[in-house]
Amino acid sequence: MSAVTWVAGSNGGIGRACVEVLEGCGKTVIGTDLPDVDVTVPGGNELAVRAATDGGRVLVGAVHAIGMSGRRLGDGAVSECTDEAWDEVLRVNLTSVFRFLRAALPQVADGGSIVVIGSALASTLDNDFMTTAYRVAKAGIVPLVEAAAHEAAPRGVRVNVVAAGLVQTPMAARALTDPRITSRFPELMPLGGRAVTADEVAQAVAWLLSDASGRTTGSVVPVDGGWTLR
Repeated sequence: MSAVTWVAGSNGGIGRACVEVLEGCGKTVIGTDLPDVDVTVPGGNELAVRAATDGGRVLVGAVHAIGMSGRRLGDGAVSECTDEAWDEVLRVNLTSVFRFLRAALPQVADGGSIVVIGSALASTLDNDFMTTAYRVAKAGIVPLVEAAAHEAAPRGVRVNVVAAGLVQTPMAARALTDPRITSRFPELMPLGGRAVTADEVAQAVAWLLSDASGRTTGSVVPVDGGWTLR
């Protein structure tokens, strides 16, 4: 039986990087994404797990790399955030994590590892990045992962978060192309003064899926260029 790692959101910027880095580490990766599998809806994660374990494959790792910005729906400051943005952003960025963990936890083999992509915005505030629904959703991932880590620890299964900073992906295009914001990069990300690459996030994911992090669980690993030091 072959060991596989499942990456949910494998077509996105971070998800695609995770697939490439993990395959470069010699892992067999099963990626799922729209339009074939939607893990943000009931039953989607169970369908993905069945696909990953088809043919007797053993699930040893799982990565949740799905997320959305709600700005186009009206996400913003508390007094401005729309109902539509709130509902959709929490559905995609938080509820989908719950459904992912609920499906993955029983299926990941003893000694396996699960990683969820979070955000440095969950623990910071800045007027240029005021997206209430997004921040709440990403912050809610942390206690959810802690509960999953506690539940899975007796089987040697680890569950952790990678809190990404501003990442060079299409979702971050607004900030990456705004001269006023880019001029603040040395302040926002003092380690290097630039946005994080998707590959750098994926490298942290690979470490958390490896035996090198064998005593790490329920943790938040920042990959943000020092964003959360502010």
